[in-house]
Amino acid sequence: VLLGRVRTAVGALQDGMAACTAPTVSDLERFKAELEDIQKGDLARLCASGSRAVARHGVEGMARLFSPLSGAERKLNRAWAAMVDKHWPEAAGSVSGALAELDETAAALETL
Repeated sequence: VLLGRVRTAVGALQDGMAACTAPTVSDLERFKAELEDIQKGDLARLCASGSRAVARHGVEGMARLFSPLSGAERKLNRAWAAMVDKHWPEAAGSVSGALAELDETAAALETL
């Protein structure tokens, strides 16, 4: 459930950023606030669920899930830093990359 909510939120963030053809500083601040909500909310809870993943899927299963999940987390952290630096292309690319990693996490979960 958490993974689905994070994917939906990151997808909405990506869509919002893609629709913004001439981003302003206020746009970056708004998107940064949205990203912070994702990072501090469902993503933090999802990343803290490692022990539950091990209990349910074993160490190998947890690794299959957390490899792409940690990649998504890193890309979202990079997006945040790019937003702070006002580097729109890097922020947008990092959000897109994070969404791809979340999709990979979901695919791994389905196979487990």
